[in-house]
Amino acid sequence: MKKIYIVTTYTGTLLSFLIRKISKSPYAHISLSLNEDLSPMYSFGRLNPKTPIFAGFVEENINEGLYEIKQNALCRVYSLEVNYTNYEKLVKNIMKVNHNRRKYNYDVKALVYLSFNKAREKEYRYVCSHFVADMLYKSDIHIFDKPPALTKPEDFYNNKNLKLEYEGLLCDYPSQGKEGMLSQATC
Repeated sequence: MKKIYIVTTYTGTLLSFLIRKISKSPYAHISLSLNEDLSPMYSFGRLNPKTPIFAGFVEENINEGLYEIKQNALCRVYSLEVNYTNYEKLVKNIMKVNHNRRKYNYDVKALVYLSFNKAREKEYRYVCSHFVADMLYKSDIHIFDKPPALTKPEDFYNNKNLKLEYEGLLCDYPSQGKEGMLSQATC
């Protein structure tokens, strides 16, 4: 068995505030990591941490980009055990998006659709929750009873299939140090 990590965050940006308000969930953004130290996390979000205008497939890190600017980002880190076959499928699916990242865009219209519980599936377009749910679904990892395009950030919050590993500031998340010792990221 292998562990994967699903990270829910709230940064306090205007967009995350609006998503939080509409969804009534404490966390507005979802990322997926294949590593316990969360390096990197894969998602759909800002390509430039200073502006939400340009968004798409991103590799996020705890102390870089938007999380460097928003050091008070709150998070919940969940783990999920998957078998080796599903893990390899997940890696392959994420790398397929990564290698074709220029084709992919953030789907702003999907945010509106989701607020009315409507699915919007457009080729090469995702929001963060749809991306993570779709990568899991395409890898035969089924944790939802709904299509990936209808998955919202709040569907990850307290999901019975996920094990809560950490809750607090993302910059305080325990990560592996150079010697393999557990260390703290510094805000």
